[in-house]
Amino acid sequence: MIQSIREQNSLLVLSEIINQYTISRAKISENTGLNKATVSEIVKQLITDHYVIETGAGTSTPSGGRKPIMLTLNHQAGVAVSFDIRYNRLSYLVTYLNGEKIERHSREIEVNKHTVIPLISEVYKALHERYSDLPFSIIGVTASIHGIVDQNHILLTPYFDLDEIELAEKLQEHLQIPVFIENEANLAALAELSFNPYRSHLISFSAHTGIGAGIILDQQLYKGFKGRAGEVGHTVLYPEGKLCACGNHGCFEQYCSVTAFVNRMHTLKKDHTLSLDSIAALYRNDDSQTQQFLNQYSKEVAIGLTNLIGLYDPQIVYLNSEIFELFPDSLEQIDQYIQQTIYKDVSVLPSQLGSDASLYGGAVLCLKNYFKVETFAFPQSTA
Repeated sequence: MIQSIREQNSLLVLSEIINQYTISRAKISENTGLNKATVSEIVKQLITDHYVIETGAGTSTPSGGRKPIMLTLNHQAGVAVSFDIRYNRLSYLVTYLNGEKIERHSREIEVNKHTVIPLISEVYKALHERYSDLPFSIIGVTASIHGIVDQNHILLTPYFDLDEIELAEKLQEHLQIPVFIENEANLAALAELSFNPYRSHLISFSAHTGIGAGIILDQQLYKGFKGRAGEVGHTVLYPEGKLCACGNHGCFEQYCSVTAFVNRMHTLKKDHTLSLDSIAALYRNDDSQTQQFLNQYSKEVAIGLTNLIGLYDPQIVYLNSEIFELFPDSLEQIDQYIQQTIYKDVSVLPSQLGSDASLYGGAVLCLKNYFKVETFAFPQSTA
């Protein structure tokens, strides 16, 4: 019991240091209710173990006295690695322990159940050699999955076959390090929360190959019973509509994902060579068909978002997609539609993390598990 209490107190102190960025021993004592002697003893051990460093003198209190010595997380003591896995691309991000980006790379390549482990193992081996001199080296690996994930297990990946293998288990065997697997929209929501910790209720809406939403309620990721909360891409936009890979008809993502967006423009323009960038060029050149299509697309997204907002009542919705980056007018159109509803007080904004959102969320998941903390707030300057 004594050891357990010591561990709990140490985690309490470490959590304060992590989430306050810089803090004094006296302030930790005040915030946690632990006496100053206990805090000093814990901090001494955290410094010895490389978790914490002193940053110099802070500001004196109005009554004067000695300036406090400030503490902060020793963020360069280790790194977190996160992968974003799509059927045609593998991306990864390496961050320090405070979320500061060190390197980020992306590779266009076919990814399936046969290639995914060798591909990740190759990257990890190179990174391990690069960061092995740090006190903690690599603290863990997170894989962002475009599909349904429950308790580190992939239940469904509609557009490739990763649901046919136990990816987390096999990666842990190969890498000999903790591996966490989570849905990409859920990770994006964790990242948005960590960079905006004052938002207690938020939704991160992602439109990429598919469509999904990460949901934060009372600063906690809400996943539902089997990890299916936020699978808004498989809600019905048009009854009896297009057949979806999930087996249903008329699903939201069959009309509003990036893939659907491009395919619909192929049909509209009778040109199957069009890419997202070339469609954006048409729009910038005031092509009337493209403009009319974008208006319709924005309305469809707004309908889906309105349904989502009605279910979870967030303070803010972050929109994350290449479409919103290339067609910023669509954001205004979506907002105008929502302003006509009872949800006009809900802010709808583009994600400031963009395509890196799920990768930063992977870092959050690694760090929360490594430090055993409930919340992990990143300094605003680290993104």
